Amino acid sequence: MTSLAVAVSFGIAAAAGTVLRWRVSTALGPGGTLLINISGAFALGLLASTGDATMTVIGTAGLGALTTVSGLLPESVRLARASPLLALGYLFLTITGAAAAAYFGLVAA
Repeated sequence: MTSLAVAVSFGIAAAAGTVLRWRVSTALGPGGTLLINISGAFALGLLASTGDATMTVIGTAGLGALTTVSGLLPESVRLARASPLLALGYLFLTITGAAAAAYFGLVAA
């Protein structure tokens, strides 16, 4: 893959990941952000054994834009206003769920 093709593909993948994350998190709120982060971590685990260009384009751009701390933190703050314990559980579930999903993606690859 040429450098230009990687750059164009990178932009397309990043845009697609961003739009998908926005739509799911807007529709489902904190549950959508949780779903996106865990499924994205699983997909990244699956991609870990692929070639350099594929990992750069799909992993870094597409899944990097899809999964996000910038979505996780505002959701956590909103939950903390209602219940600090709920926010803590949400953060714990997101981090441990994403780590477990990435592991299972690696194992499945």
